[in-house]
Order: sequence, then C-alpha cells, then structure tokens
Amino acid sequence: MDERKNNFNKLVRFFSPAWFAVIMGTGGLANGIYLILGSISFFKTIAIILGCLNIIMFGVLLVPWIARWFMHFDQLKKDFKNPVMSNFFATMPVGAIIVAMNIINMGKEYFAMSFLITVGTVIWSLSAITILTFSVVVMYNMMTMESIAPESTNFSWSITPVASIVLPMLGNSLVNLYLQQNIEMAKFIQVVDISFTGIGLFLFIALNAIVLNRFIKHPMPHAMATPTFWIILGPIGAGTISLMGIADTSKALGLIASAETIKLMALMLWGVGLWAIAVTIAITVSYIRKGGIPFSLSWWAFVFPTA
Repeated sequence: MDERKNNFNKLVRFFSPAWFAVIMGTGGLANGIYLILGSISFFKTIAIILGCLNIIMFGVLLVPWIARWFMHFDQLKKDFKNPVMSNFFATMPVGAIIVAMNIINMGKEYFAMSFLITVGTVIWSLSAITILTFSVVVMYNMMTMESIAPESTNFSWSITPVASIVLPMLGNSLVNLYLQQNIEMAKFIQVVDISFTGIGLFLFIALNAIVLNRFIKHPMPHAMATPTFWIILGPIGAGTISLMGIADTSKALGLIASAETIKLMALMLWGVGLWAIAVTIAITVSYIRKGGIPFSLSWWAFVFPTA
C-alpha cells in the first residue's frame, strides 16, 4: 500500500500538463472522422470508439492533474514560471471542449437533447473561466520574466490563443441548440464566444510575430521541437471554423443582417493556413533529411492542428 501511495505521489508530482494534448488529438481525429465519413458505418464505428476512448482517457488524466494542485503546488508553480510548459496548462480545458464536442456530435442518437445541452453548457462555462485565467496568468508571467531564452520561444506559445479560439467551436453548437429553447442564453453564449475569438486572434498575431522573429534571428531549435511548428495550424484552423460558425449563429440570432463579411474574413484566415502548412511541411522535411525527428509527447501536434 505504501509503495502504491509513493508511486502515485511521484506520478502526481511530475505529471506534465501537456498530457491533455493527447485528448485534443484523439478527440479531434474522432470528430473529423465522424463529421466527414460518418455516413459510412465502418468509419462511424471507428469515430465512436475513438470518442469513447477519449472520454475515458480524459477522466483518467484529470485525476493527477487536479491532485497536483493540492499535493505538489510548489512543482506546479515552477511549471507556470516556465515559458514553454506554462502554455500547456490550457490543454486541459481545450481537451474538455473536445470531449464535449465528441459527446454532442456523436451522442445525438443515444442521449436526450437536455442531457447534451447540460453537459455542453457546464463544460463550456468551466472552460471559459479556466482559459481566461490561464491566458492572463501565462501572459503576466512571461511579461514579468527578466528574460526568455531563444530556445524557449517556439509555437507552443500558440496553445493559449488556440484555447480561446476553440471555445466558440463548442459555443456555436450550444447556440444552435439553445435557439429554440432559450434565446437569451443563446445570445449570452454568442457574446462570450465573439469576445474569446477576439482574445485568441489578437494573442495569436502578437505571439506569432515574436516566434517568427526568433526563428529568423536565431538558430533553429533541436529536431525534437519539430512537431511544435505544426501548432501554428491550430489557431488558423480553429479560427476559420469558429468564424464560420459565429457568422451563421449571429445571423440566426438577428445580430447581423448578412454572414458573408465574416465568412470572407474566415476565408482570408484559411488562406494563411495554406501558406503555414506549406512552410511547416518544408521545415519538417528538412529535419527528417538531417537525421529524423525523435519521438516525444509533442508528436500530438502532428494530429490536433491538422484535425
């Protein structure tokens, strides 16, 4: 018993917040398969299996993540002070959002609509609070650090903006569900979604400029950091989807007369994605030709941003 407690204590102390990136990747892949190939029974089954697995993994990972706040807050504070690791705290609420989207997208055939709305609303609300908190704390810590070494500057900094931009993806689904039941709640969610999209896009543009400046002025990072280059696709892809959804829901709520202008902005952002994926592929191929890319937890970035 003492040995088990000691092992769990070690697990909690050194538990990396980046583990929730696995939830983002698995759940994103499940949603993608279901929405694109769900009409084919084989792929529908695969998507549902991945979605169920994702929910289970989220519950398992949540235990040490929460325990760490009470058992090893000292170690947790060190991670918050780290300019790279601190960004991965946002993967937990993003993972929760992806899980909620798994449940809403795939659960319509199995659960009552009231259950889906309740689960979605609870997760959306808690995620909004944690994402805003983490974005403020992470940016405050980075701004008050005396200096940040070039090797600590990479596209992992885009994870916090991704979190703010992903929230409206769940919010758009909730707005559509609330449209026929509670118009005031639908409007409230819409306003919050628009606000978080603004936060995410602003942070993405600002931080992206700093990261690109680092790559231009300093040597490229070790090959192990290669997957982090793919994270740039996250804010672009999620931003495009969020803007498209916000355009439709804003029109449905009567907040705008036409959705075309916002959709035009989304198309512009999607165009940036074409450039970003071309550059990212070129960099990845370059690292592969120079000796390969060592496996690490950061390989999740090959999956979620593309999903």
